[in-house]
This record gives sequence, structure tokens and C-alpha cells, in this order.
Amino acid sequence: MRNKVLNIAKNLSERIKRWEGVECVTLGEAAEIEIYDPYFIIDLDVLYRGSILPTNDRRKNFGEISGFESSLVYQVDNFLIEDLPVRVNYQETTRIELILERIENGKWSYREGSTNIFYRIQHGEVIYSRGDWLERIKKRVEAIPEDFWRVIMESARCQLSRILSDLGASAYRKDTLFFTISAADFLKVFLSFIFADNRTFEPSGRMLLQRVMSLPRLPDGFEGRLESFLRYDGTFDLEKKREIAELLFRSILS
Repeated sequence: MRNKVLNIAKNLSERIKRWEGVECVTLGEAAEIEIYDPYFIIDLDVLYRGSILPTNDRRKNFGEISGFESSLVYQVDNFLIEDLPVRVNYQETTRIELILERIENGKWSYREGSTNIFYRIQHGEVIYSRGDWLERIKKRVEAIPEDFWRVIMESARCQLSRILSDLGASAYRKDTLFFTISAADFLKVFLSFIFADNRTFEPSGRMLLQRVMSLPRLPDGFEGRLESFLRYDGTFDLEKKREIAELLFRSILS
């Protein structure tokens, strides 16, 4: 089955590489999962310079596909090939170069987004590369300065303090909706801190739990507290969950 997945990825890459401006095509790790797992997807990154083909032209270029959908907000196409799910993500190379330049010059800020794009560059399986752009970018990614990680960690601590206040207020009001929204924010920012503390870029959401548990440096009591915070079986009320979140927060203050 792995051969089938690779053949689909390579066949798509053969079509995509003919498009003007395409630098490389990589395959994400979600394609390595057993195909009957709901997390499986043939996840392609197309890194291009300039402009990408219009939506209708891309659809025609993909050949025999079904269920084609294209996002109006993000540069992503989703469809099926031989009943297997495919996602094609488009990343403009100039944007990546500008982000790296800001990081190297100490001008990057935490609000500019997650580090997942660098994770994908670092771990993606290269299906096609027109030249040495990807290798040059990988070398720059590997040499990201220490200050980058410090900015993420300090910014995360500040955000977590504010989010804890929201958790406390919503727990007191028994506002389950706002508590759930705040809890999601808390987890996202807290895990960003953990990955930064391990000098590791963040994987996609589907791989977060598996990857975070394999990190070499985790706060004391992390696994048990995270498991308790994630429980939604009625074992813990909102106030108890707020207390667990505070314990998680305190574990990264030292």
C-alpha cells in the first residue's frame, strides 16, 4: 500500500512540476499512516515562486480525481484519487524567505504564526525539486538563532497568564462554551512552549499528541496533568480543570 501512496504522490508531482514557478513538491508524514486510519492523508506541499495556477486549471491538471474542493481562504486543494484523500498545500517561497529573514534579524514576533511550516520543510519527503532552493532553506532553518526559541517561550508565558484568567472567569460563571474556547487556546500556546523548549518545530494538529509525548524534555507531571485536562467524561468540573491548567502553567515558570 505504501507503493500505491508513493505512486499517487509521484504522479501528481509529475503534473505539478510543469507549472510555472514550482520549486519543489514534498510529501508529509500523514501519508505514512495506515490508510484505514482516519488521520491518513496524502499531504503534499507545493512550494512555488510567483503565482499559482487558477483553481479551475489546477483541477483539470490533476487528472482523474473526485470530490474536488478548494479553500477560498487558504491555498489548499482537497480531493480523492482512487478513494484515497489528498490535500495539496501551496506555499509561496518568497513568504518563507521573508519569515526566515525576520527571524535571522531578530524581528520575528510570536503572533506571526506557528512553526509548522518549518516542521514541514524539515520533515517532508522530497518528491520533486527543481534546484537547490529547498536545500538552502533547510540549512537556514537548521541554523535558526537561539533567540527565536526564547521569543516563543517568553511570549507563550505571557499569553498563558492571560488565558488562565479567562479560564478562571469562565469556570466561576460556569460558562462551558467560553471555557472550552479558552482551554483550546491554552493547549495550543502551552504546547508551543513545550516544543520551543525542546528546540523543535511544531507538527500538524493530528500529530501533536504523538510528537509531544516523544520529546526528551517535559515538565514534571506533564503526561498525567495533560490527560486529566483533556478528559471530558464529567470526572472534573470546570474549576478543577482550571486548577490543572494552573499546575501545568506553574511547571514551566522555573
